[in-house]
Amino acid sequence: MSTSPKQHAIRRSTRLPLEVPILVTSLDPSFEFSEECITTLVNAHGCGLVVQRSFPRDLPVRLEIVPSKRQTKARVADVVPLGGTPETWLLGMELDAPGNFWGIDYAPSDWKIEESPATSPDAHAAEAEAPALAPRRWRLTDITADACYLEAGNPFGVDTPVLLSVRLADYECLLEGIVRASFPESGMGVEFVSDGQKHRARAEELIDRLVSHREVPRVFVGRKEKEKTHQAKSKRRATALADPNPPDPLLELIRKGDSLPLDEFQEHLKAQRLGQANRKT
Repeated sequence: MSTSPKQHAIRRSTRLPLEVPILVTSLDPSFEFSEECITTLVNAHGCGLVVQRSFPRDLPVRLEIVPSKRQTKARVADVVPLGGTPETWLLGMELDAPGNFWGIDYAPSDWKIEESPATSPDAHAAEAEAPALAPRRWRLTDITADACYLEAGNPFGVDTPVLLSVRLADYECLLEGIVRASFPESGMGVEFVSDGQKHRARAEELIDRLVSHREVPRVFVGRKEKEKTHQAKSKRRATALADPNPPDPLLELIRKGDSLPLDEFQEHLKAQRLGQANRKT
C-alpha cells in the first residue's frame, strides 16, 4: 500500500519517544473536542498521541503546551485504531509550520527546517511572546560502551527507559538505555540497552570522537515508552548471558548505585576516573 506524501512528511525528521502534555482543540465547529493528551513521540513535523475516540482525517486542530504558553495549528494526518477496552486510537498530527515547537534543547540535527511555510501575523506574535520549555540540562561526565553517567538537577527515575541524543559538531549518536541509578539534584546512571554489536559499535564510535575532539557534547535525553516488565527482564537476562565482553566497572557501579548513598556513589565514580587516568599515564 502506497503512503501519501503528507503521511510521509510526518516521518521525515527524527522522531523522539517523548511524553509532552498538550491541549488538543478542534478548530472545526462540526466536531467538538478539547482535551489534554500526552504525546507518545514528537518530531519537527508533528507528533503521535493516543485518544479514546476516533477523529476524522484532515481535521484542523490547535495544539497548546499550556505551562509555556506555546500554541500552533496542525491537522490530523493519520488515524490508527488500537482496539482495547475501552477502544483507543493513535493519531498522527502534522504541524502546519514545521519546526521545534516542542522547545527541545539540542534537538536532532534534522529538525532544522530550511523552508518554513508562511504563517499568520498573530502566529508570529504568539511565538515571540511564548517562553520556551524549561528542558532538563544534561552533562555527560562518564561513558563506556555499556553505560554512562549524566549530571542533571532533575533526573528521570529508576527503571525509566530513555533515548539519548549526543551531538558533536555535525555528528549525532542515538543510544537507548534504562535508568539504573538516580540521585535528585545530582544526576543519573544509564545502562545502554543492547541490540547486539551495532549498539556497542555506535557507543564506541562516540567515545572515540569524544576523546579525539575534546569537545563538550550537547546532550538530549527523552523518555521512552516502557517495555512490558516480563519482556524487559527476559531481554536483559538473555543479554547478560550472551555478553562476551569483560565486566564493565562503570556498568557494575551504576547497576548497584541506587542502593548507595550519593556521596559513596560519587567516591566510587571518582575512583574509577582516577584509575582510568592512571592507566593512560
